[in-house]
Amino acid sequence: MKWICLLILLLCIGCISADRLPSGMPESQIFSIGTTLSATGITDQSTKMDWTVSSGTPLESNILNSSDLISLVRYSDSLLGNGGTLIEVKNFEFDSNSKSRSTYNIENEKILTYNSHDGSHLLGAESLMMDNMGNCTSDTSPPRCVFAEPKEILTPSFCNIVQAKSDLININQAKVSTKGEIRSAGGFSTPAALNYRIAVTADKNVPAQGIVKTEFAGSIMEARDTNQSEDTWNRTAATNSWKDITQSSGEIRNLQKRFGYVSGMRV
Repeated sequence: MKWICLLILLLCIGCISADRLPSGMPESQIFSIGTTLSATGITDQSTKMDWTVSSGTPLESNILNSSDLISLVRYSDSLLGNGGTLIEVKNFEFDSNSKSRSTYNIENEKILTYNSHDGSHLLGAESLMMDNMGNCTSDTSPPRCVFAEPKEILTPSFCNIVQAKSDLININQAKVSTKGEIRSAGGFSTPAALNYRIAVTADKNVPAQGIVKTEFAGSIMEARDTNQSEDTWNRTAATNSWKDITQSSGEIRNLQKRFGYVSGMRV
């Protein structure tokens, strides 16, 4: 019986790490933007969104107090053409409510084809960024085992930022599709997520022509959970950073890139 109680206690206070998301506000904002475009001539189009949600601390504060969480999100997408024929279908969806593991606060998807006329070309850029940070929080829940002594556990601090972006440069002809997803409001048990994918392919067996560049990057800083007698909850215990860059120029028959990021609590 003693070993069973000890096992239950260890399961209750085990290792905890990674992002904790702030919950959505009681007031919800939901909007969508749909675009269908078929045109020959000059094109100038852009979509941009900055969203910050916090839990505990006001946004104007420069200090995160105990248990405070904050998530910063930025999305941008632009197209600029000086002529040629552009066909595009694009949908942008935003929902500020707390999300579950299978849903997202921001979803964007587009498909376009472009063909140059008289030397015209197309420029495009798309970027998704998520920056999550939080101070330690205490968990004083009593253990299940009635013979175990309650012990304060500190869930650690963290500061994690990830980004995915793509650039279309001097495109003379291409068929392009992209999809982006971000989850940054959900609560303690919901993981943060950022997904992005892009495909550049031949149109009617004619290869894309121009320069396509993608960049995926992240920087992670995590402290370690602890008990009251130690002070590692606010000291960096794990870091990792990564960057993936791809650039292709000339005739492109098939370029596909995918980026997926999930970070959540592990108990």
